Order: sequence, then structure tokens, then C-alpha cells
Amino acid sequence: MRLHTVLLGCGLLLSSVTMAQSVKGQLKGKIEMKQLTSDSAFAWFYTGVNRYDANTNMVNYIKTNKDKIQLVALVNTTDDASKKLLPAFYKVMILASVPEESIHLYGADNSGNTGNAVADGYKVKRVPVILVMRDGKEEGRISGSPKQTVEDDLAQIIMKMNNKKD
Repeated sequence: MRLHTVLLGCGLLLSSVTMAQSVKGQLKGKIEMKQLTSDSAFAWFYTGVNRYDANTNMVNYIKTNKDKIQLVALVNTTDDASKKLLPAFYKVMILASVPEESIHLYGADNSGNTGNAVADGYKVKRVPVILVMRDGKEEGRISGSPKQTVEDDLAQIIMKMNNKKD
């Protein structure tokens, strides 16, 4: 019985550490997609994904290169820039069939702290930011608002990555 209690306690502790914590609509830590889609505090996410109209050519380019990259996004779910970028990013990821395992999403507070050692190790100065990674190395990032669109900026980063001589 005592072992069962210890294991249950450890499981609850682990789940609270690994999942983002929500305080008044602000998620901090590792975020799972189901958190954004199942909580009415994030209705802006669902609406934004459905409203975003992505450039099919750029999405197709990302789709053909999806197995070469990992994506890391750090956002503040109460920040207007993040509320605009995150739904657009996920719409592009859905259309490009990028597997969820290739996307690592973290919530940050107003000071940019995620409470996650891995995410905080990316040395992000402002959120939102999307990092494009290949083999554990950063290839490029979208910081703040995209220069053009999310899909255009991601495709340009991937093109530069593909043109590099290794």
C-alpha cells in the first residue's frame, strides 16, 4: 500500500511538472495541443487556426521537408503577438502534416521564463519565437512577427538550411 501511495504521488508530481500550468489563461511550461483545444480560455486559438489562410505552395515545400526538421515554439498565451502567431503556425503544421512529435511548444510568462530547463536553454529574449532545428542545431528562427507569413518565413529558413554545404 505504501509503495502504491509513493508511486501515485510521484506520478502526480511528474504530471504537474511536465504539463503546462494555467493561471488566468497563461500557460507556463510544456504545452500539449489538447490543452489549447479543450479549454475555453483559449478559444482564440481555435478561431485563429480556422481563420488562417495559408499559402499552399509554401506549405507544400514545408511538407516535403518535414522529416528534416524539429520545431520549437515559445509563446505567451496572454500576449497578442503570440495569439496571432501560434494559430497560424499550427494551421501550417497541420496542413504540412508535420507530426506532433516534431513540434515542441512551451508557454512562457511575461518575463520569458518557461519554468522548463530545456526551453529556457534556447536563450530566447522575447516571445513569441519559433525555432527551426535540424539534428539538435538551430537553423533559423521567427522572432516576434514573421517578416512575411509564418509559412513563407519557415520555407525560407528550410531553403537556406537545404542550400548549406555540410
